[in-house]
Amino acid sequence: MTPPITLSFPAHSAHVSLARHVAAALAARMEFTIDQVEDVRLAIDEACSHLITGGDEVVTCLFMVDGNGLTMIVTSDAAHSPLPDPNGFGWIVMRALVDEVTAADDHGRVTITLRIRGLEPAGA
Repeated sequence: MTPPITLSFPAHSAHVSLARHVAAALAARMEFTIDQVEDVRLAIDEACSHLITGGDEVVTCLFMVDGNGLTMIVTSDAAHSPLPDPNGFGWIVMRALVDEVTAADDHGRVTITLRIRGLEPAGA
């Protein structure tokens, strides 16, 4: 198992591209197809964008690679972030792009977990 990668950045939309680049690089290294790499990129973008409140908070992304796939855990130090609306566009997009997506509220701090597993290697 590869050691986890942690990325923290100011909670502003201009910095979400950092998470997209890391997620895409990991997916490419895992030999995901081009479409799968784009799915990973879009899913992490949606998760990060949901947690951006425009304040002075920090968004943290934890990327974990194992033999079964890629797990991305996105959280913010913002107190009282709303949970994603299960009928909202962003949640529907994330559910369509990854195998598992969950959201949890820990005393007002929301964590979104994305899991992609069992992907076919490129060229398969």
